Amino acid sequence: MKEQNYLNININNLLSNLNTINNTYHYTYYILDVSNNAYNHGMYLINYLNYENIYLYVNNFNDLLLLRKYNSTIPTIYSGNITSNNIYDLIVNNAILLIKDLNILKTLKEKTTFILNIDEYNGIYSLNTILELLDLLKTNHNLNLLGIISNVNKDNFENIKYLIKPLKDLPLICFNNEKDKQKIKYSNTIFLNNSLYGLNTYSKKNPLVLKQVLTLKAKLLKITKEYKKKKEIYIGLISLGYLNGFLKNINEVLINNKSYKVLKIEAEYTLIIIDNTLTLDDDVIITSELNPLNLYYKDNILLELFILKNLPIQYENEEQEIYSYL
Repeated sequence: MKEQNYLNININNLLSNLNTINNTYHYTYYILDVSNNAYNHGMYLINYLNYENIYLYVNNFNDLLLLRKYNSTIPTIYSGNITSNNIYDLIVNNAILLIKDLNILKTLKEKTTFILNIDEYNGIYSLNTILELLDLLKTNHNLNLLGIISNVNKDNFENIKYLIKPLKDLPLICFNNEKDKQKIKYSNTIFLNNSLYGLNTYSKKNPLVLKQVLTLKAKLLKITKEYKKKKEIYIGLISLGYLNGFLKNINEVLINNKSYKVLKIEAEYTLIIIDNTLTLDDDVIITSELNPLNLYYKDNILLELFILKNLPIQYENEEQEIYSYL
């Protein structure tokens, strides 16, 4: 039975976005944020990625485990809390640890690859601490320092450049992110989240036109005919409201490639003003590449996507299978 409401994921658009960024900026490595089940696009999408120059990134242990169900070896950076209670589970699951404090490293005897987080408030921000780390690496050969990540801007660049002077020859240096895609000095890596999914990406500073990867679909379940001032009005109902997936700023939907106005969004259903050409079970496209979220949300699109997490996910390349959030 066909799902009433689901997300369709266009893998070709995902790969197109990566190619566009790669052909424009030419980084050595790309860090792709797949936290929160790949921002509710489904972790299964990692099966379509070419891993040659890609690192994945998650901010919680559950996503690391979900990712490992599909791939046990792809390099994955873990940025969540690291404690004596979870450190060995992280190592067993091949996590590259994002280190914000040296104390956890001092206790380790297992082979561990890590990246330093250079940050004034949530990381390492002292030359003495960096020199202490370099001394630690001389005595503990199980520790492998892969690189550094820092959120660089014009106000802190000179200080960070001074701090990383002993580290500037590391394989991975990530100063670039969504806001600054043009290469910063020393940086050979960029951190991406919304660009990967084609969301909220265009600006004068970064004039890339990227493709929205997800399409949110619903079925037209009920059609009601009403009369207002002797004029026939047709109202369609879908079983998708603001509590289970309909993004409240959206005021138009697409049905059979035609635009229709949203009349009312309730908790568990939405009403749409339609016409007599439509029939039950027609697909209602709430947002897609043709009706992108960028039209309705200028900021915080990714936060809005979190409410989509309970919807089934269908991959366009594998039309016979539906994958749900695990």
